[in-house]
Amino acid sequence: MANANSDISVHSAQDNARLQAQLAAGALIVDSGRRRPFYFDGRFLTADDLTADQNYIRARQSDLAQAVGAGVVRGLMVGLGTQAASNSPTLVIEPGIGITPAGELVNVDTRQTIQLGSLPQSAQLDVQLGVKVLPGAGAVNRTGLFVLALRPIEFSATPTTAYPTSLDGQRTVRDGDIIEATAITLIPYPDRSGVENASAKRARVAREVFFDRQQAGVLQEALPLAMLCLEGGALRWLDVYMVRREVGAESTLAAGLAQRPRALLEAWLQQHQDHLDDVDTTAMQAGFAAVRQFEALPPVGPMPASTLRFEQQLGQLTLLQSYFPPQVDCEFAFIPSDELAALVQESLVLPPIDLRAGDEDLDHLSILIVAPVTRQVLEAHKRTLQSVVTPVRSASAGLVAKRSPLESLIRIAQPPVLVRPTLPGVLAPDALALAWQNAIDAARAQLAGAAQGRGMFWYLRKRQLPYTAEVSSATLRLAGNAAAIDQEVNVRLRADGLLTRFNAITANIPTLARAETANLLASSRLAVSPTLADKRLATSDLLRRSTLSALSQRADERKEEGLGHDDVLDIARRFGAPRLGEGFDALVQAADETTRADLQTPELVQAVADSGVAPQLDLAIRALPVSEQAGFAVRLRDAATSADPAKQLARLAGLPGAPT
Repeated sequence: MANANSDISVHSAQDNARLQAQLAAGALIVDSGRRRPFYFDGRFLTADDLTADQNYIRARQSDLAQAVGAGVVRGLMVGLGTQAASNSPTLVIEPGIGITPAGELVNVDTRQTIQLGSLPQSAQLDVQLGVKVLPGAGAVNRTGLFVLALRPIEFSATPTTAYPTSLDGQRTVRDGDIIEATAITLIPYPDRSGVENASAKRARVAREVFFDRQQAGVLQEALPLAMLCLEGGALRWLDVYMVRREVGAESTLAAGLAQRPRALLEAWLQQHQDHLDDVDTTAMQAGFAAVRQFEALPPVGPMPASTLRFEQQLGQLTLLQSYFPPQVDCEFAFIPSDELAALVQESLVLPPIDLRAGDEDLDHLSILIVAPVTRQVLEAHKRTLQSVVTPVRSASAGLVAKRSPLESLIRIAQPPVLVRPTLPGVLAPDALALAWQNAIDAARAQLAGAAQGRGMFWYLRKRQLPYTAEVSSATLRLAGNAAAIDQEVNVRLRADGLLTRFNAITANIPTLARAETANLLASSRLAVSPTLADKRLATSDLLRRSTLSALSQRADERKEEGLGHDDVLDIARRFGAPRLGEGFDALVQAADETTRADLQTPELVQAVADSGVAPQLDLAIRALPVSEQAGFAVRLRDAATSADPAKQLARLAGLPGAPT
């Protein structure tokens, strides 16, 4: 070896002897896959030398790719479609790039729509490519679990003349190029569940993959994208996250201290959510036990809000849950919606929940069920509920064994009617329970409305530490420029010509309510737009007028009583959603020039504001595909200019009628 960059150079027999001694001693390790030709002037160059060069580069690239980890780099999402001609289901694979466990690159350049019957199994693909001879099974007879995967393949093309290399040789034609491609294939998954029900198979495989951490049985040279359950060639379910993993799947959370890799935990959470989405809507609305659909749960995830309800137990209104086993200790809490992501990340490192575990293990399991709400709603709950955390009992009948001895004695000795003294300003137990019921029902209704009746709370496994869910601290109120706030509110009221009406509304209301009202109207999202002088109203003008209209309507309802603090907080909650206004902004951008001008007129904006459904309309617009926003803008304009705009706008927002 005479490379100047090498650490060892062999120029003589002595150099070769020293090299061989190092090899024999194990000080040098030769990698046969990383051998490349050494070029020098005068060397006879052959095709094998150039091929060895290519193989060396490919081997090094494969080594580097394996260092990153197998998985999807970007895209490659699998979904369901429908063939227009036959109305038969199809699979849709989005463009993207991935790396197989062997370090090979797979690439899908364009969106692929394929029929299930046209997908070859891995063995059939080998037959088609001439790798082996094996009879193939008909696609209509496929039954079982399969992994949809991508496999890198190569084939030669571009016939090219090969000139003779000897004097008596003949010219021949050889393929001049090697084409790299990606094959879409089905790989049978070993069904070890022993169950016939397709949903039960899904639950069992999820336990095998995520809880027991069994390998999915995918070939080293294939990148899994989704798992399918087929019965007689018909698709029963498609589960993407059962086998799909992002690049870096083997890295773990918490500096390697977590029990499971980060990507596996995130995939389990996504798979669990997809599995819930596939549950029948009737079952979701009625509520069900988790063990009916799953065998194990990730440490954090969504759960049907319908599994919580209030019932009378021993003369007391009690919050019950039917999702977790009766041995599990549960609590319910309201949390700020903007902190949900942080809580999910924190809980992911905790152990999963084994629904098949024994009573002793389940008895030491603690769960916190949370409902994400806006911070305005959370502040209101702190005042009315005295706490944002409350215990939850199991809905299972005959749960005597779950009661502690002290609790059982208290229940035995408890008289039929127990009169409890209450402090001034503190709700009685019955009134407090009723307030909790109203608060949870309101959160459930809001979530159900945003998810077509499939509202979800979240559960989080609690750490076994002596800490409370609420932070103990002292409230520090930051001082601001009160004079500037008053001035800004006056500017906004004068712009809308409602200063006199506002002063009449706030003349006889509590001081705290008046302060909350001023704080609400001074928010940045209700600012006066620069285009107001040109009689063109922006989204901020619409939201401001809607807020003032809501305050005025509520004041009219209260009559002599006047606005209360709870009234102002309720209106602040409606107009305090973080994304409020994004829908109207998108609608104005999507509308044609004529419709856009109509939407910005003071008359139309005021009609929408007076309808009382501006937040619901904004939410409905945000849920629309971009392609439908322009049509919705026309319908909104027509509804706002109709004979009964409040009723028509309420219907457009998906409500049966204008709210009171």
